[in-house]
Amino acid sequence: MSMNAVQHLSSILQSELSASNTLAELLSEERNALKSSEVIRVNELTKLKQPHLLKLEQLAKQREQILNSSGFVPGKAGLDAFIANQESADAIKLQNIVAMLREAAKKCRDLNQINGGIINVNRQYLVRALSILRGRDPETSGYGPGGEYTSQVVRQPLLGRV
Repeated sequence: MSMNAVQHLSSILQSELSASNTLAELLSEERNALKSSEVIRVNELTKLKQPHLLKLEQLAKQREQILNSSGFVPGKAGLDAFIANQESADAIKLQNIVAMLREAAKKCRDLNQINGGIINVNRQYLVRALSILRGRDPETSGYGPGGEYTSQVVRQPLLGRV
């Protein structure tokens, strides 16, 4: 539990916080693009998010390695135990960073769930529109005896009438 491990862990946590805050900003931008159906911007943001996700994965592995090399178990319990075993000033500093990191992670999770909901609603509208264009009643669809997706009411496809 040398100062070196504390400094290294503090640096990693700060990097995780920075990457999480950037990811939250991108997720917020993505929400706006999804709401206004800006497909090109959504695709751009998806590409921009990827490096931050990879960085967060790498930083988490580094954090776990520091905990392991310092004799602590991985995860929240090990991090909390590591912090509890530090001098007061270092413990307070680490606790503050961890609290901000947990808040940023919660924000990312919440934004991601909202974006997933928007995508799901849009997908449902698309499936319904395609069902109507194919002459199927989207309200009476289900699965056939072979497990295939089917519609109980089949009319002449709208596209076939044009």
